[in-house]
Amino acid sequence: MSDPKPSVTLTIDGQTVAAPQGTNVLEAAKLVGVRVPHFCYHADLSWEGSCRMCLVAIEGRPKLVPSCCEEVREGMVVHFERPDAHEARKSQLEFLLLNHPLDCPICDQAGECKLQDYYMEHGGYASQMPRDLKVHKRKVVDLGERIVLDKERCVLCSRCVRFCREVSGSHALQFFTRGVTTEIGTENNQPIEGDEYIGNVVDICPVGALTSKDFRFKQRVWFLKSAESVCTQCSTGCNVRVDHKDGVVYRYVPRRNEAVNKSWMCDFGRDSYRLEQEDRIRGPLVHDGQSLRDADWDEAIALVARKTREAIAVDPASVAVIASPRQSNETNWIARRYAREVVQTPHLDYRVDGSHVKTTLMYDALLRRQDPHPNNAGCAALGATPGAGAGDVEAILDACFAGKIRVLHLLGPEVLTARHDTARVKDALAKVPFVVVHAARNAPLLTDLAHVVLADASHLEQAGTFVNGTGRVQRFTAAFAPAARARPAAAVLAA
Repeated sequence: MSDPKPSVTLTIDGQTVAAPQGTNVLEAAKLVGVRVPHFCYHADLSWEGSCRMCLVAIEGRPKLVPSCCEEVREGMVVHFERPDAHEARKSQLEFLLLNHPLDCPICDQAGECKLQDYYMEHGGYASQMPRDLKVHKRKVVDLGERIVLDKERCVLCSRCVRFCREVSGSHALQFFTRGVTTEIGTENNQPIEGDEYIGNVVDICPVGALTSKDFRFKQRVWFLKSAESVCTQCSTGCNVRVDHKDGVVYRYVPRRNEAVNKSWMCDFGRDSYRLEQEDRIRGPLVHDGQSLRDADWDEAIALVARKTREAIAVDPASVAVIASPRQSNETNWIARRYAREVVQTPHLDYRVDGSHVKTTLMYDALLRRQDPHPNNAGCAALGATPGAGAGDVEAILDACFAGKIRVLHLLGPEVLTARHDTARVKDALAKVPFVVVHAARNAPLLTDLAHVVLADASHLEQAGTFVNGTGRVQRFTAAFAPAARARPAAAVLAA
């Protein structure tokens, strides 16, 4: 960890504050609870100073200055609430609103719009602009498979332009024309293609000029509840906010963590909220000799316990447990104890598909990693690995094929769904008399090979921790209760 930057002491509206060297005045103001209006400034983009909403007075300076572009200095005295600064911000807000459409009732940004918030805090005036003199621009501009642009709502803050230039590198969005007709758009009005992070421009747009096709007109944000979570689509573990209502997830939004993902996430991870809700297994299933049928938990747990006891009585090594790099540390810890202390089998592993060697390898140049699981590093730290005289997952599959494994307990369906040698897996598991799988969603091989399916809660329905590719332990919280009769694997193992 790098040494902290030396502090600079300054005064903001009569309050003394120590801020790290290199901080701008706007960020320093937050340390004393002063909320400064701003549109163009974003903590993870370059300083711009174009919207002029954060103008402040600094003693010794002849004119008001944008606080987002002013670095703190020792002994600086700043006045946010001086009358001339307050009036300048109010006037600038009116200037931005001159041509803004009055379509808040149908705007997706309503409820989290900075223009609305700042008007209530810093505006409060009657518009002097005759409605028939407003500049009109295109309202529904299709920018490809993800984004819709409303050029009338845009306040030209340039956040999206800087994101495409500085972060994703696509340069997809640019400014065009000059003066009052200036607008953002794409070259020759072409759809945006090839930028796998373009969804972030919706998150950073402060006024609803850029909206998501996926979320457009689906929900009002004030009806949604939120939970802090972690994306499970790779070992980066981007911090996300889960917005949901009545047990249905409507979107993932990146949650800022400067050390992990800053304010961004990839579009692949953004779309994954749908996977958590598709083909859900809503209760335990037991094979009746012909197919899987619904069962209650008492029947399913009793059957698993009986078959496992019978196998242990013959030889504890005839039971194998495969942990899951998609389960939490807490669940895998219980699985390790279950294998080591209860069953006392040496056959335990988590390396389901070889992805554990890719945990630190990047898939792209920004955030996404090659390891598609969120917790390979956590499983390794817990020691969910084979005991003396036992092999890895490949050896367990070989033992299954040889008829040496009587009970195979899978903490997740990854062996069935994430491997490329499906035929080998199918042949091996077909030789096992009893296969138990914890699964939240249906998968083709489940119905073919599992004797008991224990309906698992998704990571959105439970709390826990993952360890990402850099070794950082990250907590996620439950957004809502498990669907129907599903239960977290940790609770089932404990039972």
